[in-house]
Amino acid sequence: MNIDELREMLEKENYICFTTDLDWATDYAIEDLLGRFESNHIRPTVFVTHRSEVVERHIKNIEIGIHPNFILPSSHGKAQDEIIDYCMKLVPNAQVFRSHRWYADNDIYEKLWNRGIRYESNICTDMDAMGPFIHRSGMVSFPVFLEDGAYIIKGRSLEFKDVQRNFEKKGLKVINIHPMHYALNTPYFSYTREIKDRLSREEWNNMQSETLVQYSYKGRGIRSFIDNVIEFSQDSSVKIITLKQMYELLS
Repeated sequence: MNIDELREMLEKENYICFTTDLDWATDYAIEDLLGRFESNHIRPTVFVTHRSEVVERHIKNIEIGIHPNFILPSSHGKAQDEIIDYCMKLVPNAQVFRSHRWYADNDIYEKLWNRGIRYESNICTDMDAMGPFIHRSGMVSFPVFLEDGAYIIKGRSLEFKDVQRNFEKKGLKVINIHPMHYALNTPYFSYTREIKDRLSREEWNNMQSETLVQYSYKGRGIRSFIDNVIEFSQDSSVKIITLKQMYELLS
């Protein structure tokens, strides 16, 4: 199958693909989200920023890629090559990447290609069901339909019924979820930002389940919305597909 045939296939049905960027989340938040996926028989692509025992525990039920932070100062390294080295040690056979905050230039793409990365999901749309395309690097690009953070920043409705028609349309919808937004049920962007600013990096990265529950928003937030998306994905008219499955169709 070539890229045109893959696009044509994806345009004929309603496809949803779930992904998550770990963004140095505490293991309790990662377990919360991956457990939700697993209980609904969803195989997500997990873009890792660090080593996590939870990810290793769920490894048979997930796909895994790298989530390098090329914005300096970066805990992944002081230069592009060092950052890539760090992330490839986390996932030695990685074929897919998404950069933290979507940051990547032509040099980064070339270096990642030379290290074996063959597809990516590093473009974020505003609920636009874009099909895959070939990036100038040679990688296959799978654009994101909805990212939780962008959705919140845009002030979109957290009532799923208000945007359900967007999910009912045919085409590919790559969903990107962050474990901390999900665990905290972020209702508006500054909510989680304010919590993070009150804590040290160590406190944020090692937040215990009791603290997550304490800080979690008790009304309708992004967790409520994402749970509705997951419920919607279980409908017989929806086909759940993974990034790897789509890429391998081209292989």
